[in-house]
Amino acid sequence: MNTTADDFSRWEYQTLALAAVAQCAALVNKLALHGEAPQGEQIACINPLLVLNPASSKDVYPNPRYLNLGLRTLQDILGNNRLRENADLVRYTLGMLLLRNKLNSKQAMQAKIGQSLAHIEPLQMLSTDGVVGETGVQAAQDAQMLQQLTFEQLAELYQDTISALPYRIQVQGKMEHLKNEYVANRIRALLLAGIRSAVLWYQLGGRRWRLVIYRKRIEETAGNIRRKLIVSV
Repeated sequence: MNTTADDFSRWEYQTLALAAVAQCAALVNKLALHGEAPQGEQIACINPLLVLNPASSKDVYPNPRYLNLGLRTLQDILGNNRLRENADLVRYTLGMLLLRNKLNSKQAMQAKIGQSLAHIEPLQMLSTDGVVGETGVQAAQDAQMLQQLTFEQLAELYQDTISALPYRIQVQGKMEHLKNEYVANRIRALLLAGIRSAVLWYQLGGRRWRLVIYRKRIEETAGNIRRKLIVSV
């Protein structure tokens, strides 16, 4: 049994969109500190960025189970017990929400982003399971190269657009990772993806001031969605 769009209310999808922003923040933090982060969770954040004309929220987040990290991160940063420990995650998440606000008034920049994204194909989940022979190995290598190219394109797009806004997210981490082009490209791509999910969160009724008023409800909803996803596996 798989959880589908029919199983989620508008409020739950609003929480799921915010969880996608939080997941981008968590992955940026992992990359900055450790130089790596789970591929599947990165792709789950990137692909919504490449859905330009969704008919519904389900089209944007077709596999919500891959947003478990974001849902858990939401619970952590909205809870009272680990706020200091998650200070960078809070800062990155709020930073992406703020950049959405800045981008909202830049129509030309929005158009440029949309035109560029239209030429980028969604990523496929990569796996070496079942890869047999030279043909299989070559196909896996080609997919990895395509994935890397996508991250490079998105990183360049971020630099050409979002970096020009009058606010920048300062990512904290180990300098050896932050100076690594592979890591830097993924960080920029994930920040761009987080802003995209922030746009959807806003479209679904999300507002920054509601994070304070509905803090407990959002935290509880994130937990309920996680339990629903566990049951559906």
